[in-house]
Amino acid sequence: MIRSRLRWLKHLTLALLTLVLLAVGSEVALRIEEYRQQESVSSYDADGFLIPSDVSYHRIRPLQQVTRKHPDTEEVVQFSINSMGLRGKEYAIPKPTGVYRILCLGGETVLAPEMADEDTFCVRLEQLLQKQTQLKVEVINAGVPDACPLMSYLHLRHSLSGLQPDLILFNFDMSDVANDHALRRFTQIGDTGVPLCAMHPLFEEMNAPEKLESHFLVYRYLLRWLGDYWVQNQPAGLDRDIDTPQGTFLWLEDHPPDWSVYVRQTLEPIQNIQQISQGTYSRFILATYPKPWQVSESAMSGKNARAAVGVRDGVKYGSRFPFELLETYSKQLNVPYCDTSPVFQAIQNPDRYFLENVPQFSREGHALYARELALYILKEIPGIWSDPVPSPSEQAPQQALAPLR
Repeated sequence: MIRSRLRWLKHLTLALLTLVLLAVGSEVALRIEEYRQQESVSSYDADGFLIPSDVSYHRIRPLQQVTRKHPDTEEVVQFSINSMGLRGKEYAIPKPTGVYRILCLGGETVLAPEMADEDTFCVRLEQLLQKQTQLKVEVINAGVPDACPLMSYLHLRHSLSGLQPDLILFNFDMSDVANDHALRRFTQIGDTGVPLCAMHPLFEEMNAPEKLESHFLVYRYLLRWLGDYWVQNQPAGLDRDIDTPQGTFLWLEDHPPDWSVYVRQTLEPIQNIQQISQGTYSRFILATYPKPWQVSESAMSGKNARAAVGVRDGVKYGSRFPFELLETYSKQLNVPYCDTSPVFQAIQNPDRYFLENVPQFSREGHALYARELALYILKEIPGIWSDPVPSPSEQAPQQALAPLR
C-alpha cells in the first residue's frame, strides 16, 4: 500500500514538474519571439506606413516614400509623405498671401494609395479650380486609412488647423460608421461632450499600472488564443456584426439592422469640425460618394472582393437612406452638402469608375468626383472665381471629363 502511494506520488510529481518545465520553456520561447518582433511591433503595422498616435489613435508616419502595388493591375505606385504625415509636398506655415487653401479630410478614398499623385481627386480638384482664379489654389490631401469624422476632427484639432485652410472639405465614406465604432472605445470625452483624444493602446499600456499577469506571456497568449477561437467559431450571423470586416456596410442594405445609435455617434463629430471651421473663419463642406454596390450590380466584381466586405455578388443596394440621412443632418447644422451619388448612379457604364478588387475609385472615378466637387465649390463659394460655371445638368459628364484624360 505504501509503495503504491509512493509510486502514485512520484508520477504526480513528475507530471507537475513536466508541466512547470513546459510552461517555463513556453515562456522563454515566447519572450525570444517577442524580442525578435520588437522592431515591427514598434512600427505598428507591417511596413511602418502607420504609427500609433496618442491623440488620434494612429497617423501616417512622416517623411517617407511609399511604394504600393495597384490592386487591379499590379503596377507599382509611388508617392511621398511630408513632415506633417500628409500625402504630397510640404506646405508653408503660416499660409502665404494670395493662396486659397482647401483641406480634404477623410479616409482611404481621400488618401488614394492605389493612385499616382496626378490621378487622385485632390490633385485633379486643384487643377480644375486653379483655372478659375488668379489666386494660387492648394488642395491638401489629409486622408488617413480607417478615418471617420471623429478621427478627422481629432487630427484637425491637434495638428491640421495650423495650415489655416480657407475651406475644410470632409469626405464622408460609407465605412465611417464601423470605423467610428472601432475608434470610440479609445476616445476620451470632455465634460462638455467634446472628444479630446483617442489614445492608441500602445500608449495606454505605457502609462497604465502593470498587473502581475501582464508579465507572463503564456497567460497573454492563452487569452488571445481563446479570443481568436471564439471569433472563428461564433454562431452564424455574428460574423456580420459591426465589429467584423464583413459587417462594415450592413447599414447600407435595403433592409438594414438598427444602427441608429452608431450612426448618430458617427455624425456628431461633424458638428465639431464645423465649430473649428467657424472659429478659424474657414468654410466647411460635407461631401459624400457611393460605394460600388450602391451604383451597379457588377461594380467591383473581382474574385472574392465583395465577399471580403460582406457584400453579395450581383447585388445592388438601392436604399437612399444613408444619403438622405446625411442631407438631413447637414440641414440641421446648416452645412453645405455635396452628394455626388446621383451622378455616379445615372452615368453610363458606372463600373469603370471603380476598381475591381477594392471598394475605391478608379482613375475615371477620381476624375468624376473631382469635377463634381469643383462644380459645387464654384457655386457654393462665389467671389474668387473668374469664369461662370455651368450647373451639372448643363454639362455632359463625358465632356467635362475629356480635358482630364
